[in-house]
Amino acid sequence: MGEMTKLDSAALDRAVRARQLPAAVRAALADPLARISAVTVARDGGRRLDCYAVAGESGLAALTPGDNGDSAVSFPIEAKAIEALLGDTLGLDQPLAELGHSRELDIAALWALAALVDAHRQRQLESLLARTASPPPGVDDDLVLLRALDGATLADPRWLSSLLNGFMGPADATEARLRSGLEALEHGGLIGRDANGLWAPQSGFIAAFANLEVPMAGAQLVIERRSAGGVDRVVLAFVRTLAALWILQSRGPRVLLRSAGGADARAIIHDAIEIAIAPPSVPQPGAPMPPPAKRFCHHCGTPAAASDRFCGHCGTRLV
Repeated sequence: MGEMTKLDSAALDRAVRARQLPAAVRAALADPLARISAVTVARDGGRRLDCYAVAGESGLAALTPGDNGDSAVSFPIEAKAIEALLGDTLGLDQPLAELGHSRELDIAALWALAALVDAHRQRQLESLLARTASPPPGVDDDLVLLRALDGATLADPRWLSSLLNGFMGPADATEARLRSGLEALEHGGLIGRDANGLWAPQSGFIAAFANLEVPMAGAQLVIERRSAGGVDRVVLAFVRTLAALWILQSRGPRVLLRSAGGADARAIIHDAIEIAIAPPSVPQPGAPMPPPAKRFCHHCGTPAAASDRFCGHCGTRLV
């Protein structure tokens, strides 16, 4: 809950004067129904698209930042434009590995995992350049910390921690925070100390760990929708690596990290946007409330409400 992110009122006024935006829509945007923000990060740059929905209008008003710091307004655009931006950036039409991995992590563990993946990849690259035998998978604390610091300060989407930094904001890359995250990963059975005291992925996590390396692109979808209690907010992030796609769904101080196929990701994006722009329902006076239907997630068995689109425990799309 909270307040919806404010619109650029100066840009909207300019758009009305330039006949890019009807005055009636400009007035309605003072209290929009929903806001949909898409941010992409890729090796060749990134894009940001902020769209606002108003009651009674089928199209969206889109604000895109300009080179001089101003914002340009486009109206109307279809929600499919947001889906196309994310789908093209993430390469959702390409074959992706079906890993079936899902794990809930706290924020410190997520950043520690990204730094650990980057540290392991750095060792592999150093070995390749030196033309030496491939090193064992373990890495020490100092290298993990170094990669965490680099990820928090460098805008280089070729590394997982930097890619996350591009749309999630800089991590709290202190040594204490990093150690806390590594210990959480160890407690969850994802990593452990090897015979040399180095951090390495556990046997059940090796395939997922390998498919977190070599990031290609990332995106974040933030949806805010006005409700009776204020503003509901949903944050979804996507990481495309060389052969896999990962979805990160915020749950307060924790994040659900799970692998997904292209069709699954497209359905999640589409459904989230459709829910955001759907006209508000108007209850009929005196209409009886139907009894809640009993539903369960087919993946983990967690009970779900009739209105739920995704499982509240594992994030699987409900059918």
